[in-house]
Amino acid sequence: MTNNHYGIHSPPNFIIDGLQFSRGATTSMDNHDGLSSRRELLKRSGSVGSAAVLVALAGCTGDTNSGDGGGGDDGGGSDTTGSSGDGDGEAEYAPIEFWSKEQQAERRQVISPIVDEFDQADVQAEFFDEDNIPEELSAARAAGDLPNILQVQAQTIQNLGSEDLLSTESAQAVMESIGMDDLRDGALDFMSTPEGDHFAVPHDGWVQGIWYRKSKFDELGLPEPTTWENIREAAEALHDPDNNQYGIGLGTENANFTRQAFTPFAISNGARVFNEDGEIVFDSPEMVEALEYYVDLAQNYGHPGKHVYDATRQTYVNENSHMIMWSSYIIDDLLEAGMADDTAFAPYVRRETDASYGQVTGFGITASGDEAAQRTAEAFTEYMFQPDQYVEWLHMAPGGMQSVRQSVSESDAYQDNEVLNEWEDTVATISSALDNVQRFGFVNGQSIPAFGQIASQLIVAEAVVRVYEGEDAETVASEQAEAMRQAIE
Repeated sequence: MTNNHYGIHSPPNFIIDGLQFSRGATTSMDNHDGLSSRRELLKRSGSVGSAAVLVALAGCTGDTNSGDGGGGDDGGGSDTTGSSGDGDGEAEYAPIEFWSKEQQAERRQVISPIVDEFDQADVQAEFFDEDNIPEELSAARAAGDLPNILQVQAQTIQNLGSEDLLSTESAQAVMESIGMDDLRDGALDFMSTPEGDHFAVPHDGWVQGIWYRKSKFDELGLPEPTTWENIREAAEALHDPDNNQYGIGLGTENANFTRQAFTPFAISNGARVFNEDGEIVFDSPEMVEALEYYVDLAQNYGHPGKHVYDATRQTYVNENSHMIMWSSYIIDDLLEAGMADDTAFAPYVRRETDASYGQVTGFGITASGDEAAQRTAEAFTEYMFQPDQYVEWLHMAPGGMQSVRQSVSESDAYQDNEVLNEWEDTVATISSALDNVQRFGFVNGQSIPAFGQIASQLIVAEAVVRVYEGEDAETVASEQAEAMRQAIE
């Protein structure tokens, strides 16, 4: 039941039509009808009929069909266009389209009924592999036919928002309805605009931290592995290679997982890829120190050889390691292995500051020229965040998908799940880690699209690997910084 999220949720980026989007690495796309299914829906819909109007705002808005109030009953007991209820017959709602990146068959089976139960208008749900969303968005934008709502990752949200394709007003309206104070600050930061507004509504996230075996830590009297000092102390105490016991499991292969595992160590030390002016600063003393520290852990206390996520997880399950860096998606694997009761989670790495690595997805509402479609999109998004619908969605991957609504995280309905019950307080710890999530591609909450070129070429991971192989950290940092500058020219 392993979820290979390292290839899905934090992929490299690439550019289409001047927009930089996230590209997945390992998933295959299920067959779907794409945009054509939406057009077929609109052709068939009795509520829209020949009165349908497609409005393109600056060549890049979503479908803005509005009904004339006639027809409308699809036999299912609800109209595809609603009435304002004030007697003037003006349509309040309109058919809309919702895109989701949750394309796996088992997830579509959960989401589709939730969508169908929305009774204020017809919502056509389309599911895409994150791999293919850039191409689909590019085609939709060229046709003036963007979806009304997208559920996608933070970097895609940021790039769409920077092109003025998302409505900050709609996002704000939904968040105020949900309750701004109920949304975790860290998740909100990933959706924020340079002006302090929000491009989208944060929906869920996953976080990465250090998982460790409580019995071993208790036996050796070790403190929680959060600070650099405590992590090194634990790695040294746990390391016994003669008995096939290794102090820590980290990424050491030239892959995205290595960059992800390294990120919180670097950021906790004040090391960044970009400064606030967008300049490359990978060759800073703080980054050199972080490279040296991380590689020292991996070389002296890690399992021999180069490793990515799968091998790292397996060393813990096989009890060859008792401390590894991994994401919240591991909890189902550990439950199956009977290790939930004896495993704890350290949600951040601390030196100068607390830092976690993770990903946040959001619901972005496109800037439509049709008031009825815009109103429907807001109503549908609010509906998807209501406790019943929201919990059902999160339970598709309990513990992996973390709630960004604090009230939901603490609710009986959310916690009433076989997987989550086994982890008890750990779930709350994981959820709270969303407040500390930081990434190289974001500075002060703002996305730097150029980082996509750096990530796609694995330049950060390559720096770790070069030092791991014995090269001087200062030299490597300088040379990799120059490679980054060339990559974004």
